[in-house]
Amino acid sequence: MNLERRQKTRYPIELSVSYQSMDPRLTLTGEGRSRNVSSTGVLVSCGDQLPEGTALRVTLEWPTLLNGVTPLQLVTFGKVTRSDDFGFALQLDNYQFRTTKRKSERAGEAPLASAAAAALRQAV
Repeated sequence: MNLERRQKTRYPIELSVSYQSMDPRLTLTGEGRSRNVSSTGVLVSCGDQLPEGTALRVTLEWPTLLNGVTPLQLVTFGKVTRSDDFGFALQLDNYQFRTTKRKSERAGEAPLASAAAAALRQAV
């Protein structure tokens, strides 16, 4: 019998991700892409294998603008629950939205951003 252990719905959303260790003794940093997001976790594709239990700050580039003008990031904090050659899963302890500096607008991003944002609003 295949039982689903996850308590929250996961949304398959691909966003740019950066991460860094919260332990000042580690110089662990990197970049990747989210594979899916829920209100309690994030699955990240990257080339690094991270030790389970590692405390990370993971920042996701939010696909829509605040008031249609200001870029946002979803800043998450949590622990690595599993890792392999393809990436890692992060169990979220907490998260918050932060504004960022404006970047020059790139053609073709708006339709994708709107679809991804609608799905993420349900997740968070």
